[in-house]
Amino acid sequence: MDGLRHEPVLLREFLEAAAPAQGERWIDGTFGFGGHTSALLACGCRVLAMDRDPEAEQRAALLGNVWGDRFRFVRRNFVEMAAAAVEMGWGSVEGVLLDLGISSGQLEDPSRGFSFRWDAPLDMRMDSASPMTAGDLLQDLGEADLVRLFSTTSSPGESRRLARAVLRAREKGRLRTTGELVAAIGAARPSRRRIHPATRAFLALRMAVNDELGSLERALPAALRLLSPGGRLAVISFQSEEDRRVKHFLRGQSCRRLKEPTAPEEALPLAGGFARLVRVLPSEEEILRNPRSRSARLRVGWKEGGRDL
Repeated sequence: MDGLRHEPVLLREFLEAAAPAQGERWIDGTFGFGGHTSALLACGCRVLAMDRDPEAEQRAALLGNVWGDRFRFVRRNFVEMAAAAVEMGWGSVEGVLLDLGISSGQLEDPSRGFSFRWDAPLDMRMDSASPMTAGDLLQDLGEADLVRLFSTTSSPGESRRLARAVLRAREKGRLRTTGELVAAIGAARPSRRRIHPATRAFLALRMAVNDELGSLERALPAALRLLSPGGRLAVISFQSEEDRRVKHFLRGQSCRRLKEPTAPEEALPLAGGFARLVRVLPSEEEILRNPRSRSARLRVGWKEGGRDL
């Protein structure tokens, strides 16, 4: 798998919008194949990289040989960025980057069970030490919980159909493989659309197994608290629900909201909100070169203070 080439999405746009500078401290919460981290190091930054995928640790070791003490990797979920920064002796940082979702390398590794293109065990764990696999989740949840799971990516009616399809398949035997899940979904919902009928179901299941939305909700305020004045929070998302939550957080923590006297107290920004917000979409050139980037959205929030905005 390490031989696969993973092209960072919106890399040039990230460097332009977040403007990392010599000597700054950055946290890359989603190291992956190290593309964004390498770019930050090339800008002269010090980087603390995080990833819960054990395979990322092997790639990080190679990067450490090149960049020395300006780079450190820890195998942890990015929700633990504050603790990891303290261990580095960093009370604050100038930037935090989160590139959400999974890499093409993870998706194209049949043994991980992320894709319906191969018949493989229903795993889908980003961290192989995590106890709950996708198969375990499908086996344990009742109908109401399954509906909630699928509703993160599908309509209410579609979520109910998917939940019932899982229950019917369970009655015939345990759902053990991606192929068995695809067959169950296909029997309940024949494909009449351009996308594969299992696409949204697999996405919702992966996000649930790894608590991706919950991790994002906890990581965003942690990142803001870590940022020094003028620091930047950059988030690249590929799913509409993730982007919606990032947008809601950035706007909710915008300094402009401090001027709204009627805003309820619980809705006011944390101390030191965002003075500038930027949203960037992939160019047509990048989409042609890397079709995976089509759904990508980059949002950058600049914390108040620091250099002129």
